[in-house]
Amino acid sequence: MRDPKTNQGISEVAAEILIIILVLVIAAIAYAAFTGALNPLFLKKSVYVAGSAGIATLPQPGGISDDVLTFLPKAGDPFYLTGQTSGATGTQVTLQAISPTGQVLYPDASSLNGTLYGKTLFIYPNNTPSSTQCTYAISQTPPTGTLRPMALGTWTIQMIDQNVHVIAGSYTETVKNGATALPVAGGFLGTGTGQFYDVNCNPITENVNGNLITTPTGPGGMLATLFSGGSYITIPDSTGLAFTGNMAISMWFDPTTAGSAGDSGNWQQLIGKGLTTSAGSSAANENDNYQLFQLGNQLLFEWNDATDGQHYQAITPPTVNANQWNYVTATVNNGQLTIYNNGVALPLVYDNSNVPNLGSTQTTPPTPNGLVNIANNNNFPVNIGQQNAASPGNDFNYNGYIGSTALYNRALTPQEIAANYAGYTA
Repeated sequence: MRDPKTNQGISEVAAEILIIILVLVIAAIAYAAFTGALNPLFLKKSVYVAGSAGIATLPQPGGISDDVLTFLPKAGDPFYLTGQTSGATGTQVTLQAISPTGQVLYPDASSLNGTLYGKTLFIYPNNTPSSTQCTYAISQTPPTGTLRPMALGTWTIQMIDQNVHVIAGSYTETVKNGATALPVAGGFLGTGTGQFYDVNCNPITENVNGNLITTPTGPGGMLATLFSGGSYITIPDSTGLAFTGNMAISMWFDPTTAGSAGDSGNWQQLIGKGLTTSAGSSAANENDNYQLFQLGNQLLFEWNDATDGQHYQAITPPTVNANQWNYVTATVNNGQLTIYNNGVALPLVYDNSNVPNLGSTQTTPPTPNGLVNIANNNNFPVNIGQQNAASPGNDFNYNGYIGSTALYNRALTPQEIAANYAGYTA
């Protein structure tokens, strides 16, 4: 039978259509071969891993509890996790944890062994003193000891097939017991850009001046950097390192000397962001966002106040010991300054000067409203181990070790400070 309009038989039309389809298929194959799209990876299916995410709540020192993530592989194809050193059979899969703020973390899986199906995997910040807030681990048993807290909010666990580089599974869970915010900067100093990190776990640039030596000689094996009295570090200015309102400085240090605070030869800067413009006692001679000093056997915190622009200082009684590790925390919470050493809150005296008044009896800040209102009014770098001074003689170089260090854009609670002290972290 023929179509009266085309005068063609149906079989001829079908033949022409088949020829066109064949030509298109050949063209597609030729294109794939030419571009490399016909890679065997494109023909391989992704590994199948079915599982579920969860939360384990673990008690911590100070009567608090912290959550850690869990993941239970239930069924699917044989697989092992990247970093697993024992029983690695099947398809290689990378487990990544994504924080509520979007930072991507790759927990250390070296402790895992054998097939993982039916085993609850615990995912948590590594709690060894040589670890940072960006170091995570996976284990087949619940972690023990003092943990670093995880950020509050929804976390995502993703399983990445390393053969075809696709997501083989994605799971979410919410951390309800943890920290409202992690440090804006934290880790260890003087060991290169891979040790001190910002809040998104990107390395922070450290400009090292002089000779610095870092060894795992701190408490519990904490990394510790030796400052020789002429060595120091500067970190470039950034918005994340400048504070207004609530904040905290958390630092472990072991000074070579302490001595009387009445001898300015015993004054040493630990960390600060500001500039001393000239000598003299006038409060107009210094512009500080924040400074933390060791005054011999005492501690000092100083700042320029947002309410009047003046320079103020807060001084502790004797508390610092030479050749011993001290864990100092200076925290501002709703205008209230507290300085802790080794987890103990210390009484403070205040003055409005450029030179510490050790004889002050002022027990409240002499600011216009009686509060500590930190002013972010400079673009100076963060200095560690030496004060940023415009004139010689005001450098106040530090001698001794500095260990785990962290800066927060929020106050730390007494419970968090106690946990840091117990766990040799900051």
